[in-house]
Amino acid sequence: MAGFGEAANGKASKSTKKPQLNFQKWFNQAIYSHQTGRLREAESLYKKMITAGTSDPAVFCNLGIICKNSGRIQEALENYEQAIEFEPNDPQIYSNIGNLYRDIGKLDQALQFTLKSLDLDDRSSTVQMNLGSIYRDLGKTDEALTATIKAIELDESNIEALQNLKSLASDIKINPLNREHARKAYEILLNREDFSHRKLCTLFVQDYLEDIQTAAKSNPIITDQNQALHRLASDWIFRKSLTLLIPPHQKIEEFLTRLRQEFLVHIRTDSSITPQLQLLLEALATQCFLNEYVYWQSDEEKQWINDLITEAKKSEKLFNRYLPMIGCYAPIHDLTTQEEISKYPINSDESKAFIDTQYNEIEAEKSIKANLSLSEEVTDDVSIAVQQMYEENPYPRYKHADHTHPHFAKPTAEFISLETTIANLAFKNELSLNSSPKILIAGCGTGNQVINASRYKNAQITAIDISKNSLAYAARKSQEYNMNNVLLQQLDILDANQLKNVYDVIECSGVLHHMQNPAKGLATLNSKLKPGGYFKIGLYSKLARQKVSAARELIQNLSIQSTPAGIRDFRKQVFDDNQHKLKDLSILANDFYSLSECRDLCFHVQEHQFTTRTLEELLAAEKLVFCGFMLPKSIKTAYQHHFPEDSNGTSLSNWGEFENNNPSTFQSMYQFWAYKPL
Repeated sequence: MAGFGEAANGKASKSTKKPQLNFQKWFNQAIYSHQTGRLREAESLYKKMITAGTSDPAVFCNLGIICKNSGRIQEALENYEQAIEFEPNDPQIYSNIGNLYRDIGKLDQALQFTLKSLDLDDRSSTVQMNLGSIYRDLGKTDEALTATIKAIELDESNIEALQNLKSLASDIKINPLNREHARKAYEILLNREDFSHRKLCTLFVQDYLEDIQTAAKSNPIITDQNQALHRLASDWIFRKSLTLLIPPHQKIEEFLTRLRQEFLVHIRTDSSITPQLQLLLEALATQCFLNEYVYWQSDEEKQWINDLITEAKKSEKLFNRYLPMIGCYAPIHDLTTQEEISKYPINSDESKAFIDTQYNEIEAEKSIKANLSLSEEVTDDVSIAVQQMYEENPYPRYKHADHTHPHFAKPTAEFISLETTIANLAFKNELSLNSSPKILIAGCGTGNQVINASRYKNAQITAIDISKNSLAYAARKSQEYNMNNVLLQQLDILDANQLKNVYDVIECSGVLHHMQNPAKGLATLNSKLKPGGYFKIGLYSKLARQKVSAARELIQNLSIQSTPAGIRDFRKQVFDDNQHKLKDLSILANDFYSLSECRDLCFHVQEHQFTTRTLEELLAAEKLVFCGFMLPKSIKTAYQHHFPEDSNGTSLSNWGEFENNNPSTFQSMYQFWAYKPL
């Protein structure tokens, strides 16, 4: 940062009022005080030098830092602007001013000073990153993408730039001008293991749909002449994507379903396939496992696969040849042994992903499950039904999640402040900078929320769930991310009083609405939340779930079973009938594209839905203070336009009116923080 430590241009401070020696002595004393945390003393010395007439920009910059960190933004700006007068060509000073303006929400001024900094030096990864952040906040995604990619190209270790790129992923719309940068962003994020690749689904569809549709025009698909297919098969990014994410698009699923069937015909008739197609087959086997074999299967295919399973047992050669094909239709773990698997050739990323996903990870979960902490027997009837559902279909499956390295974790209070709309929230000491808050994740499922909670600095995390299979998955993922601060326990939320601790923060997202009595569940959890603590809650919106409600009603009327075959048949009906009244589900809901998520979406044994009014009643019963919804900036801006008097955005009656006019506002859920008063 400009000025911190050494006088500008290596020169001592200048003045006609005092000997130069005194300035250097004061400056050295000020720097020592500043670096050792004696900020009042440092500030006094900096001001003494300014009063004496110094022209050293480092003095003004360092004083600006102290002012900024103590919340005196206007004073900080004045000092930085004074520094520019003495050093008008220092890019770092302009960058610092840009950062200050961004901090107070004056984005146009922030952009002006940051661009000036880059005019003077465009090789700074940090300043390019800052520019990307400003463009993102301005809603200029393409410009944000360009600056962020440049920041990473200048410094691949710039973690904050990578974080910014992650935040952009879901908003990128590929066009001729940004295609190169969009492709670069996709490649960077695809190779990250600390990122939820689900956020790349939209980019995947944009990038590959045209080639997929071209390849699908060929009948059969697998021919030497199908250049689009061979482009896809030879593209490592396409193959790797199939091992990490589930493309939520009907045309892509129909193509992969046909391709799987044609692979089966080739394998069954001993027709040869190219090495590139073999890699694609292994990637497809991983994809089918990830989506839990949601693709429709004909009776003929089922018989052919059973025949291959029988044939595979006859020799090692046949086993290795047939295994990925079998893995496209059924999980291989229950069909083979460790000895047999050890002989399967691992000679590519695709073969490794196939064996890891379908065998090694399941083995790890088996050993974990044997050592899980068990609760007392579940007795609530609905809880038992929900437990059985999630034992059958642990939800959701994922390869990687958003994980924060401990070095970059931030205080819990900082995230609550960012995700709420009330200014100057009250926080206890337990949520302060250097504390070690106790956090409970109630209904953690397969652990995605647990991994996300790595963002909380020094947190002690307890995670409970009713499903042992889901917990085993969560435990494996926690181990993969070296999260040693997590305690997992099988426990019904209704039995949360068995937990010894009380907690500073409780997260319960997407769970209470699956209980027989959500209010009772919330009350039980509230008894484990410290006064002054915070809830993070996610609940279904009745208005946003209208199409899902229609699906549930149709499924019930037609007596469609929530078995894998029943779910596949239901989905095929929706796909095949363009006039189907539930067609929008296949377009709007990513959850439609995996078996467990479709079951959770449309076939759940228990679902309550809320309105803003019933939400208000739920919170009032527990004396919890609503702290605002977690929503995109565009929606919050639209709300403020309609209700300018509600600056905090906490009027649930106003939100009810807004939702009635904009029914898709809470398409995923009502997601919000609530505060338990002291």
